[in-house]
Amino acid sequence: MKIVIIGASHGGLQAAFTIKRLNPGTDVILIEKRNDISYVSSGITIKLNHMVDDLDDVRYTTAEDLHKLGIRLCLESKVTHIEPEGKIVMYEKPDGSQAEENYDKLILAMGSNQFSLNMKLPGNNQITHFKSYDSSLEALHKIEAANSISIIGGGYIGVELSDALKDKGKEVHLIESADTVLFRYIDKELGEILKKEIVESGIHLHLNETVLSFNAKEEEIFSTVTTKKEIKNDYVVIAVNARPDTAIVHDFLDLNPNGTVRVNKHMQTSDPNIYALGDIVSYPVHNSYRQSFIPLVNNVVRSATVAAVNVMGNKMSFNTTQKTTATHVFGYYIASSGLTETEATFEGIDVESIFLKLPYQLPYLKEQDSIYIKMVFSKETNCLIGGQLMSKKDVTQIINIISLAIDKEVGWEELVTMDFYFNPILNQPMGVISQAAYEFMLRKYKN
Repeated sequence: MKIVIIGASHGGLQAAFTIKRLNPGTDVILIEKRNDISYVSSGITIKLNHMVDDLDDVRYTTAEDLHKLGIRLCLESKVTHIEPEGKIVMYEKPDGSQAEENYDKLILAMGSNQFSLNMKLPGNNQITHFKSYDSSLEALHKIEAANSISIIGGGYIGVELSDALKDKGKEVHLIESADTVLFRYIDKELGEILKKEIVESGIHLHLNETVLSFNAKEEEIFSTVTTKKEIKNDYVVIAVNARPDTAIVHDFLDLNPNGTVRVNKHMQTSDPNIYALGDIVSYPVHNSYRQSFIPLVNNVVRSATVAAVNVMGNKMSFNTTQKTTATHVFGYYIASSGLTETEATFEGIDVESIFLKLPYQLPYLKEQDSIYIKMVFSKETNCLIGGQLMSKKDVTQIINIISLAIDKEVGWEELVTMDFYFNPILNQPMGVISQAAYEFMLRKYKN
């Protein structure tokens, strides 16, 4: 069997590796428009935090690794047309010549386009977005040279980049149209703590501000104009509004209203010989009534595994996503899974929640850590539907337990009595999740 995969980023690579491990004799061709593979898009932050010596080190596999597995890789090759009736992919090679590949099964893994402000940008080199290695390398040089930088978007990319720049002697402006940062993942309680840390670090935080335009006249200082002020800056990074890259298939595949490819639980499209994965599909969110565009690598890799297994004739289904995430910024580990209380209200779910600051160890230990935890429960079912953590101690693995509890629809009573380990030099006799559920129980049952 011959399988063609369009896109050699996280999803395409995961699908290719999985197919080869299931059946090494399968003919696999990866077609990638860029000139490299496996670059991690947060490489700038990793490099600025001195976790690697060179930006080019932020990779996890090479073309040689693919070659050893018998995977044919076509780099700098742009797909120009897909003929689904004839099962043919046509593409332009690096020298400009045309080529084509026939397929038995086709996997679409084109990912998302660069970020956008949904406005016409001035044609200069002071505004950028970065995702590929080449764009990241160019942006890194300009960021390092700039004295004043505006970062548009208070999601993970914007917040992590701001954190990486806070001690670099630069004037950094973080602009977010919502009233808190990371608003898709944390509620106001944690958002206010993070906001305080951001401001105290010297970052200029602009909440409830929307970018209107850029003043890019040559005779004037370059500036970013928001709904509240005009910010003078040398350089602007756009970190908002990623979009699925589906233009090549919109004529013959069913799409969702948000532009993603419509797939079933096996990642199969409206054409039974074509599968789609990663950032070009929408995902069912647990406890949500809709599917959403959620460009997270953990979703990409899971959907790629499901697609590969089904392409090879087996059956596997993509369940749901809890959009589980974690990061380390401004001295805090922050993790989230499931719906925030704000999202749950938007979904029409009647919820109860608890927000606590808990000691992580017993009080006799000299070194003490604390943890902020928020848990959101459905009033109707008593089940956990969302959880958020924040601590200066690395507690990020706890969020995976919360994600599992949400997925399995565990109620707060079960969480109170759940079996978690205890060690007198490591933690409390009752695990953090159980402690929070216990306090929630006391509030409900207290006369």
